[in-house]
Amino acid sequence: MTIWSGFDQPKWFPANFLDYGNGDTVNPLSDDGGSQAIPLQQPIKYFGRTYNHVFVNNNGLITFSQQLVVFIPIRNPGIDFVAPLWIDLDNTNGGTVSYREHTSGAVLARANAAIREYFPNIPFAATSAFVATWDNVPYYLDQRRATFQIVIVSSVHRSFILFNYGNIAQTARTWVAGYNTMDNANYFRIPVASASELSSSSNTNVNGRWALHVDGSLNLPTSFLPFGDREMVNPPAEDGSSEAIILQHPFKYFGRIYNQIFVNNNGHLTFTEPLSAYNPSMDSRRDIIAPLWTRLDNRHGGTISYREDTSSAVLAQVTAAVHQYFPNIPFAATSVFVTTWDSVPYYNGGGLVTFQVVLVFSVHRSFILINYGNIAGTGQIWQAGYNSADFVSSFTIPVTNAAELSSSSNIDVNGHWSFHVDGSPNLPTSFLPFGDREMVNPPAEDGSSEAIILQQPFKYFGRIYNRIFVNNNGHLTFTEPLSAYNPFLDSGRDILAPLWTHLDNRHGGTISYREDTSSAVLAQVTAAVHQYFPNIPFAATSVFVATWDSVPYYNGGGLVTFQVVLVFSVHRSFILINYGDIAETGQIWLAGYNTVDSISSFTIPVTSAAELTSSSNIDVDGHWSFHVDGSPNLPAHFLPFGNGEMVNHMSDVGSSEAIALQQAFKYFEHTYNQIFVNNNGHLTFSEPLSTYTPLVNSGRDIVAPLWTHLDNRRGGTISYREDTSSAILAQVSAIINQNFPNLPLPFNTTSAFVATWDSVPYSSGEGVVTFQVVLVSNVDHSFILFNYGNIAETRQHWLAHYDTVDSAHSSSISLLTASELSSNSNVNVNGRWVFHVYDVCDTLGCTGNEVCSFRKVYGCSCLEGQRPNPETFDATEVCYSSTGIMSLSRCQLFESDFPLEVLHLNDPNCTGTPQNGRVLFHFDNEGHVCGTTLTNNDTHFIYQNYIQSNLPLGLISRERWMNIAFSCAYPLIQTLSMPMDIKAEQSVVSIDLPGQGTYQIRMIPYHDAQFTSPYEGDVEVQVNQQMYVAVEVEGVDRSQIATILDNCWATPVNDSEYQIRWNLIIRECPNPEDETVEVLQNGIDTTSHFSFRMFTFTGASDRIFLHCQVHLCLVQSGRCAQSCNSGRRRRRRRSLDFHHSAAISMGL
Repeated sequence: MTIWSGFDQPKWFPANFLDYGNGDTVNPLSDDGGSQAIPLQQPIKYFGRTYNHVFVNNNGLITFSQQLVVFIPIRNPGIDFVAPLWIDLDNTNGGTVSYREHTSGAVLARANAAIREYFPNIPFAATSAFVATWDNVPYYLDQRRATFQIVIVSSVHRSFILFNYGNIAQTARTWVAGYNTMDNANYFRIPVASASELSSSSNTNVNGRWALHVDGSLNLPTSFLPFGDREMVNPPAEDGSSEAIILQHPFKYFGRIYNQIFVNNNGHLTFTEPLSAYNPSMDSRRDIIAPLWTRLDNRHGGTISYREDTSSAVLAQVTAAVHQYFPNIPFAATSVFVTTWDSVPYYNGGGLVTFQVVLVFSVHRSFILINYGNIAGTGQIWQAGYNSADFVSSFTIPVTNAAELSSSSNIDVNGHWSFHVDGSPNLPTSFLPFGDREMVNPPAEDGSSEAIILQQPFKYFGRIYNRIFVNNNGHLTFTEPLSAYNPFLDSGRDILAPLWTHLDNRHGGTISYREDTSSAVLAQVTAAVHQYFPNIPFAATSVFVATWDSVPYYNGGGLVTFQVVLVFSVHRSFILINYGDIAETGQIWLAGYNTVDSISSFTIPVTSAAELTSSSNIDVDGHWSFHVDGSPNLPAHFLPFGNGEMVNHMSDVGSSEAIALQQAFKYFEHTYNQIFVNNNGHLTFSEPLSTYTPLVNSGRDIVAPLWTHLDNRRGGTISYREDTSSAILAQVSAIINQNFPNLPLPFNTTSAFVATWDSVPYSSGEGVVTFQVVLVSNVDHSFILFNYGNIAETRQHWLAHYDTVDSAHSSSISLLTASELSSNSNVNVNGRWVFHVYDVCDTLGCTGNEVCSFRKVYGCSCLEGQRPNPETFDATEVCYSSTGIMSLSRCQLFESDFPLEVLHLNDPNCTGTPQNGRVLFHFDNEGHVCGTTLTNNDTHFIYQNYIQSNLPLGLISRERWMNIAFSCAYPLIQTLSMPMDIKAEQSVVSIDLPGQGTYQIRMIPYHDAQFTSPYEGDVEVQVNQQMYVAVEVEGVDRSQIATILDNCWATPVNDSEYQIRWNLIIRECPNPEDETVEVLQNGIDTTSHFSFRMFTFTGASDRIFLHCQVHLCLVQSGRCAQSCNSGRRRRRRRSLDFHHSAAISMGL
């Protein structure tokens, strides 16, 4: 035999292999040889047979009863074997065959983890890992080699094998990989076609690894607790039993306390002595728990094991199970005793049984859980259930044959039964859970706890306590323990007495306590206080629970179970008293509370202690609730406060920091994202305001429910929160809708900011005040609510109002005294005032012909009788120059679901402007074109645009869409002649055609060729004097329109059609017969220029009258200006770019 040292161990092995080499025993070099019998520290269970030895055979297999030298594998050699690779190998030519058993350390832990991963439904804890490795061993007469490993992982009742394959060379030799039993009942072969494929095959998703369950037992149900890990095992014996098992924690069984237990092989537990009887008899005059009492024989197989478990994981598992099956019993397990009969055969050999019994207990509660796995049918006598020594408590599982146990249940989980066995009644649902990590008073006559330091102070009728004492005789005190057992409430101290009498926990029961700040318990007690005191806003921040569980009277007359719960926050305190089973007694007793000055005192009015269980002040039997902080109950109209609220620091004339609002608050013309809660009873938005003397005009936006000099250093609480919870939002929404029923739309709050001054004293010390302000808002409306509780009278200056920075919006509550705030209202609820401080309707500017309403959005609807011309939305149009204005009825548009926000011109950036109940859309050529198009026809040039709504999104839509075309058409101006005498004047023609555009044409004479000095007043014009004439068109867009002088002429009288005339311009060019005429500018601007020398008509008047025909031309055509050079004149073809001429006349 060779032991591998650290110097010759393998330098590398595959990742799926377990460590080997160092410390391994090496098989001798021998063809077809193997190891001697290897004794195992942990026996191996192989398909029902248990082996204490193994043989590692060089040819790739393990046997249990003898060495096997056969090199050609056969299916049934007549013995049990496990073969990772049974083939003819020869370690005389190289390689190593080694083995080692691990009962601790990393290899065992790794093997255990692998089995738990691959068999998650089988409770298992490995106690041994036997590793055998064939490392680079050659085939016989062949240099090709194979590397593989087998790991047998076992506990007292479970066995598994891992096959790990490294490099396996291909071979033509016969080979087998798998296992078989001597009777061929259990047989397996790895299904690959060639040996080399073993390295990539798997049933575990790890290449080259196979995991197999080989003890022969069935997989346990998931309801079983894990077992096997460090468990004690009963020795094989006919009708045997364990030794007395000392329990770490006593077990309470129907009123009796046991510190030991016996696990009897025949399927039952006893407490006082072992019981070897195999014929079950529940009336055996002893306490007994029998998951399956029948004759069993672990000499022929199977395992009977047990342990007491206090690990956190198992305790949590069984605690959850008890909570599920017994939801009305507060419970937290402190110990678990697990006993498992695993594949134990009947005595008559008729089959196997697997079952488990779990004792789950704490200091005061006990339960049993029975789990059934595979139970074979039997002809033996059997019984399943439990019994007590006095036969008072007994139960038999009602099935007709043992096999049905696996499918039976009292909790809707097949094969699972649960029972409550400590003998105490189930606690009422009103009890809070107790026991889990609670402190327990030591057994002592007239004893008490030590001083218990409270995490949060407790307020008791105005006094603040930071500690408490739990006295064994059923009462709580605050300054010192009180051992007195004869109750008297006027003891000159603050006292809470759920049941003050002479009790003795030395003879049983438990007195336990804890302070609890867990969210679940806080939520539970907060809900209880809300139910019993609906008018007191409250949110618990701490709970102190003290429970007397099954504690006997001193005279031995019976047991009592009760509980007192102190529920409190920084400003409110309550006590809840819960009574369970209270035995009658002849002792003196008292239940109630009192104060040091006996001002606040209460005694529960029943005639006997037993009646406490059915008495109540809140219609829940055995349940009493009291408000004990000493402050008055808040009115019902207050919103809840305290839970998770921020609290202002104690400070004279202090304030909160800037509070960032989740949702902006709209306050008249301003919108705020922050707020300050000032200690002196007012809210500001831009900065804190420490002033304690109230100002009517403070020059800032302010909300002041009660602005006066307050001092929270002397008491009380100033707290605040922004609340978006559905319950609070629904509550304030209902308030607003009730008090403002005429809103266009039912109001839905999206945010509520709540600030509460709770019992805050005046600086003068005259008393305390309790009030609340609530800022309620959504995007369309804002309201403020003032809620007043108790307001003491004061001689200080005070003010209750709101104001704006410019005092444009202001309101003060005008009362003679501050105390009257609590009994007055503007909404018929005493102590409540509600104000509307932002209304989206106020921002719409609805006229006297309109009313604010809601149609998808807020807008202005038409009053009845105010819908003229509804088919056109009462459209009117104004055109001037390149400007067009269309005016539509705003209320008619809104009623047709076209609010202002969705309408625009061709350019979506050009939207409508509301004005006096109308919506105006306009365009011009001065930076506000808005997608306007310019076109023309034979008679007009036309500016055109469209009023349209936003196009609907999506493939289809059933929304209406607007598309209103409007245009400004500019027609030809009519001919007009104006008589003139010698005086030079401008001549103007202005035409206004309804519904069409207008423009003006002027003919102006000038002195100079620069056209800077027009003729003015009375002027004598000399014959042959050079005259300069401008024809100007006003009211059109000069970037788009040009003026063309078509023909100009003179007549001796004011008649453009007079038969005597002298042509100055003919077809846009100078008259060739008058060499004094010059066309200076024509067709390039809205102004055209020409000149001529002054003349008179021979034999006629000395006056002349000028006339011109004018055309307007679209510049974009590029054909407005014409050359008049000699020889290049051409006849202009009329086109749509030219408009008919206008005629203008002027007299000189």
